Amino acid sequence: MLKLGRRTASLAMVAALTTAGVGLAAGIASAADPVQLTTNHQVGIYNGPSTASGKVFPDQVSLTTDLIPGWWVMAQCWTVGESIGNFGNTWYKITDENRGYGWGDAPIPGYVFAGYVDNNAHTVNRDPNIPRC
Repeated sequence: MLKLGRRTASLAMVAALTTAGVGLAAGIASAADPVQLTTNHQVGIYNGPSTASGKVFPDQVSLTTDLIPGWWVMAQCWTVGESIGNFGNTWYKITDENRGYGWGDAPIPGYVFAGYVDNNAHTVNRDPNIPRC
C-alpha cells in the first residue's frame, strides 16, 4: 500500500512539473518572438510609454529616433501610457527597429506610440502574438 502511494505521488509530481515546464516554455516563446509592424506615420522611440519620458536619444541633424512611414519596428508587447490626440493611449514596447537599410540603429528597448505605428491595429488583444506587457 505504501509503495503504491509513493508511485502515485511520484507520477503526480512528474505531471505537475511537466505541465509547469510547458507553460513556462510557452510564456518565454511568446515574449521572445516580437512581431514586425510597418509604421504609418512619423514615429518617435521613447524611454517609456509617454513623450515626457524622453526619446531614447535626442534629435540631432544627422541622428534622430523618429521613424518615417514605411519603416519597421519589432513589437514585443503593448501597454497603456500617454494619450495622444484621438489615437488613444496604447504604446508598443519594441525590441528593434529598421529604417529601411537594416535593423538595430537605436538603443533598444524603447516605446513607440501605437496610434502612429499602425493606428492601434495590433493592440489591446487584437493580435495574440503581441500580448500586454
